[in-house]
Amino acid sequence: MIADEKQRLRTQMRDILRDLSPALRALQSEKIRAHLDAWTHWQEAAAACVFSPMATEPDILTPWPEQKKLLFPRVDGELLRLHHVEVSAHLKPGTFSLLEPAIHLPEVEATADVILVPGMAFDRFGRRLGRGGGYYDRLLSQFEGVRVGVCFEEQMLSEVPSEAHDLDVHFVITPAGIFPCGGQNTPSDSVE
Repeated sequence: MIADEKQRLRTQMRDILRDLSPALRALQSEKIRAHLDAWTHWQEAAAACVFSPMATEPDILTPWPEQKKLLFPRVDGELLRLHHVEVSAHLKPGTFSLLEPAIHLPEVEATADVILVPGMAFDRFGRRLGRGGGYYDRLLSQFEGVRVGVCFEEQMLSEVPSEAHDLDVHFVITPAGIFPCGGQNTPSDSVE
């Protein structure tokens, strides 16, 4: 059953990510951010939906992205609600111990040019293995911009199990580069 296969893969990926040293995570995060900063879609994006990383996820917020309207998700029940955050001080500890937009920040529409999406694993077809709560699948179902998976090298697999409700990404960015995903309508772009 696909659900069981996904759960086994989540367990395996948690172990792999836990074993990455902080120094290696920081180095890989820097490489990801360098690719992102040089990428046409990112450079031209006036608004971007980003995420506050868990300890085992790439940090694409250091340094803070300038001259972009940044939208961050905040957990609200089973949904992710987006809020415009202008400075990192407006991020406060929230659900799952993640930094989320402060409660006083108003909710905004799920419209941005690019959405950066975390995950446990990705493949070259754009399939994504999330953490199992469905939060990002629900958010992506409302989102029309370019969907970009963000991950360490160790999270890029040859194949990720997928079900009908799982939503793919258009690109995956790793320390090795930015990869357009096949098997779907991928927005065109020259990838550096």
